[in-house]
Amino acid sequence: MKHKFWLTGASAMPDGKIVHSTTDTYGNILVVDYPNYRALSFDSIHEQSGFYVEKPYALVHEYIRIMMLVLGFIEPRHTTLLGLGGGSLLRSLHHYLSHCDFHVVELRYKVYEIARDYFDIPDDERVWVSIEDAELQMSSSEDASTDIIFADMYDAYHMSPIQGQQQFVRECWRTLSKKGWLVINYHRLPGSNSPFFECLIDHFSTIMVCSGKFGNHILFACKSPSVDYERAPVKLKKMERILNETFMPLFKRLEHVTA
Repeated sequence: MKHKFWLTGASAMPDGKIVHSTTDTYGNILVVDYPNYRALSFDSIHEQSGFYVEKPYALVHEYIRIMMLVLGFIEPRHTTLLGLGGGSLLRSLHHYLSHCDFHVVELRYKVYEIARDYFDIPDDERVWVSIEDAELQMSSSEDASTDIIFADMYDAYHMSPIQGQQQFVRECWRTLSKKGWLVINYHRLPGSNSPFFECLIDHFSTIMVCSGKFGNHILFACKSPSVDYERAPVKLKKMERILNETFMPLFKRLEHVTA
């Protein structure tokens, strides 16, 4: 539920066209083409993901740019992505991080097929895709086996409940390396006095939130209290140059969360 568009017959807006549609047990999946732009939708109204055909690694949506702020604090060797969608985050991470391996966990096989066939996701020895429920995958993951966990799990209308569960926090903490980061995309943050937040504060030493202009709230949680805030702008400005994107104004919106 990132952006809205309306479909009439075979078109999305006056200049959009459905180029592929399919259905699985979870619902519909649509691919909609605009001039120079392609979008993924699960319900004909909300855009789940999108990319520019001529520049597939560009960061179309603000919330993806916010999620990538974590790269100002860590240089990962291994990253886990829970939820693939159209692969926007994976494409940009893969383009920028030349020495990082990626494990993608996607519940719906047809979403993976469409991302592969229509959204130009990277397919090389650095990318491993598991078609599996993220909750099951996390419960069987190895201790300290990844440096960043990105969680962005949504169907057409709702966030996956796992992103608000205490057990998810515990499994992520166990799976992350000693200076690892958990990054979660929310449309509504869990309450600061909720059992989820209490569990998060019990397990993670550093917690921050950055709110976007379009209703997304990105939560950042690090296992280590030693976070280098002074060097982060240097790394983010380098990322701005390489990706031709803007990160520093978003970085300045980060806010710390305390008990």
